[in-house]
Amino acid sequence: MNIVKGTALITGASSGIGALYAERLARQGYDLILVARNAGKLQRVADAIHATTGRDVTPAARYLAA
Repeated sequence: MNIVKGTALITGASSGIGALYAERLARQGYDLILVARNAGKLQRVADAIHATTGRDVTPAARYLAA
């Protein structure tokens, strides 16, 4: 049974504690919206979490103006 508890928005999700929280929340049944500055790293984290948990994971890279 694939019960969704809700959707979590996590910033800084491409590494460190942000990625750790994202994985834990996905394992607990939350779909995710992940935000980070590094689009490549963020996509890799999103793909890995989706592959291991089956949760919906939406990556959103945030670009800063120079």
